[in-house]
Amino acid sequence: MAIAFPLASAPGLAAGCPETAGPSEPARLSGVDPAGDLQLADGRTIRLVGLAPRQDDAEEARFRAAVQPLVGREVVLTVTGGKDRWGRWPARIGLPGEDETAGRDMALLLRRAGAARPLPEASQAPCSIGPEVAPASAVGGAASRAGVASSDAVDGHDLAAVKAQEGRYLIIEGRIASVGERAQRTYLNFSRKPGEAAAVVVSRKLWRELQAAGWTAAGLGGKRLRAHGVLGGRDGLLLEATSRGALELID
Repeated sequence: MAIAFPLASAPGLAAGCPETAGPSEPARLSGVDPAGDLQLADGRTIRLVGLAPRQDDAEEARFRAAVQPLVGREVVLTVTGGKDRWGRWPARIGLPGEDETAGRDMALLLRRAGAARPLPEASQAPCSIGPEVAPASAVGGAASRAGVASSDAVDGHDLAAVKAQEGRYLIIEGRIASVGERAQRTYLNFSRKPGEAAAVVVSRKLWRELQAAGWTAAGLGGKRLRAHGVLGGRDGLLLEATSRGALELID
């Protein structure tokens, strides 16, 4: 499949991220595995930090097509954490060389080319490259930071619309009806009645960060929240937000 936004010709790309975790090392890209993750010639599977998982065949095809010109290329690998439960190493990849991609961060190039969507993460803030240019079908990250319109969000009060997105990465919007603080988690509920609307859940650590930034259970009532993450939970109505960048009060 040919893509309309070739990686090497994406305009206005910023240089790679200056802040990385861990030492860098040389590596070679060998392709994309059946699950849609990058593979290295040494056998390691890589999850690029800051990129959302692909949600459908069209997104997967765009990603693979954009990566294909880089297969076999020497890269600079910076592993940013431990291996996850799927055996993937979270990492950033830099592209040395003499062409237009030289010195660039691969995740940034893929995002700007429309081949992937941004995903703010708890331990790795996304690199900043200015406004994102995403294909019309993409959902993207927090709207005000990724060039994604509010209309791309799913209404958290629409039960049918929410449940149809179970298991997917998406943006959700809703007005907070109540806040449930528990020992390990805090729930930002879009309805006071369980099962009537979606809810956003944050960890105890993230809730403390939000409180330090001025968020309070009493002050959030009636506020409109935009959040992004993967939708799941027992009834498919729970979205887990993993970082401050995944949450935005919009009024």
